[in-house]
Amino acid sequence: MSTNGKTPAPGRRPNYARWRALSLSLVYLVFAAHIIHWKITGKTLAPLELNEVMYTLELGIITAGFIFMCALVLGTLLFGRFFCSWACHIMVLQDACAWMLGKIGIRAKPLRSRLLLFVPPLTAFYMFVWPQIVRAWSSEAIPTFHWATDKDGWASLVTENFWRNLPGPWVIAITFIVCGFLMVYLLGSRTFCTYVCPYGAVFGLADRFSPGRIKVSDACEQCGKCTAACSSGIRVHEEVHMHGMIVNPACLKDFDCISACPQEALSYGLGRPALLKSLKSGGRFGVGYDFTLLEEMIASVVFVVSVLCFRSLYATVPFLLSLAMGVLLGFLTVQAIRLVTRPQVRVGAFSLKHRGRIGASGAGFTVVFAALVGFTGHSGYVRYHEFFGLRGATAFGGLNGDSRTECAEVAYGRLKVAERYGLVRNHNVQRALALTSFQLGYFGETIEKSRRIIADAPDDVTVQIAVARSLNQLGRVSEATTALEWIATRYEGVPSLVGSVVSAHSELAMIAGKGGDFEKSLVHLGEAVVLAPDRAPLHARYGESLAEVGRFDEAISQLSQAVALDPDLGRAGYNLGTILMLRGDLAGAVTHFENALAVMGDDIDLLNNLGSALLGVGRVRDARDHLERALVVWPTSADAHFNLARVFLDLGDQSGAHEHLQRASDLDARYTEFLEP
Repeated sequence: MSTNGKTPAPGRRPNYARWRALSLSLVYLVFAAHIIHWKITGKTLAPLELNEVMYTLELGIITAGFIFMCALVLGTLLFGRFFCSWACHIMVLQDACAWMLGKIGIRAKPLRSRLLLFVPPLTAFYMFVWPQIVRAWSSEAIPTFHWATDKDGWASLVTENFWRNLPGPWVIAITFIVCGFLMVYLLGSRTFCTYVCPYGAVFGLADRFSPGRIKVSDACEQCGKCTAACSSGIRVHEEVHMHGMIVNPACLKDFDCISACPQEALSYGLGRPALLKSLKSGGRFGVGYDFTLLEEMIASVVFVVSVLCFRSLYATVPFLLSLAMGVLLGFLTVQAIRLVTRPQVRVGAFSLKHRGRIGASGAGFTVVFAALVGFTGHSGYVRYHEFFGLRGATAFGGLNGDSRTECAEVAYGRLKVAERYGLVRNHNVQRALALTSFQLGYFGETIEKSRRIIADAPDDVTVQIAVARSLNQLGRVSEATTALEWIATRYEGVPSLVGSVVSAHSELAMIAGKGGDFEKSLVHLGEAVVLAPDRAPLHARYGESLAEVGRFDEAISQLSQAVALDPDLGRAGYNLGTILMLRGDLAGAVTHFENALAVMGDDIDLLNNLGSALLGVGRVRDARDHLERALVVWPTSADAHFNLARVFLDLGDQSGAHEHLQRASDLDARYTEFLEP
């Protein structure tokens, strides 16, 4: 071929299609090798899934998929958009389906839509940019990029969980059918790339800045064979005539146009980046669109509704598959409307309506379309209850009191609807039902729902803890203890398990304490504190337990850590002040009592102890104020009356002192001995 503008000598044109077919075939061989390596060794390179870019941007974990995506974008910036046509597994599927359909004489006309073209760039924006805008709006810190292993919950490069972000076999099969045969047959070859793929949108943007272009020489005779050969629907002969090269970012550099050129006028080489030149070439397709603007709007609305109905349905349908289903349903909806409003309607190889009469194919289409509408509506109903039920099940954990219970009840009701009407068992719904039923006190249901969850995911320690606590609530203490002890041994340095293991130790401490084994209770609380040294409530509880067995020095240390971590932990401050007062450190006691008072408010015990401590450090009038405040809260407090009598004695008010001492004696016989004979 020529790149210098001269007419080339006649010769055999290169057949790039064969080389591309070989390259694409190798993609699935690499997949197979990847899986075999994992099966043999137990671990392998993390999946090169491009959607793992989102995990990197959100969590800061550098993943293999993120590195792969960066390499592809860089390669596109340098050489142009080659990956899509030479190494994408979806391209393998689309081209294979188009080839098989061609073998039986079917070559679908590519759909030309103006509004659906916005799906890939908007999807890319939603996946990669919008979360960063939300983060900035919420003033959240940008995550620190770092490497991670399976112990961190999401490995960067090498993992034992090969399927961590990949769909199951049934979803893969449905994806092959929807994104392969259905899209290619109904909408034409490479429509997934055109109307669904967000990564293609990123590569298309990078291609605009690439110097790697398909260029034309003076030998071009504008025969149009290059355009006929282009599977991406680009008006090649018009673009090269106008710009001297292909400027459309939809060009996948498969070189079919180069092979088809009888003059060998097309070639790949370096040139000026296309930038925005494609905007002057008649749009994406260079010709008119297949739908009217109203039909486009209807298709777009159906697309959005379909995506909302199907995305993550049954915790199974991937985002991109839901996009493909939305595009198909939008197209079929327009055809259904045309079946009513137009005399001639054809879909693929089938004539649905001819000269105003609906034939057998049209009747069949109507039945299938009605079934699809019903299925979509049912899916939307289930998905609505799944979504809000799962969101409520997550939200109630951050609430307290009646609000927590009310949120759990609403979530439970929606989850039960999703469970009842769902066609497929949803693991996430079952798990959320187990946890919400525990919150609502339906302990038997928690145990029942958890059986299959644990069978599917035996390391789900959160559910295991809910089961153990349910067993404990039902009086099956021995079973609960066994389950919790198993959880307590799961840690092994895995950060993601810390919370659950700490909860297990905490629950075991409570069971041991109720059984009178205080030393064992302290052992479990000590383990919990070691695992979670930044949790103030744990230090507080450990300190209280230590104080109960007389280990005051250790109790002071733990309670001091609790109030240092969380000054608003009033009860810990009160307990610390009480121990210090008993140990004779009245000044320290006053400090912690006053801090606790700002949080706990008019607590009778706190006001009484604070008044007593203030009297001990000579702040007599402050002591009187707090003790009088205590009697307003609880007028029958014998302790407060007695301490106020001491205050009045210190102030020289014998009458006031006698009055409160008499009142204390009337309320509690212990104080009778302090009355004068």
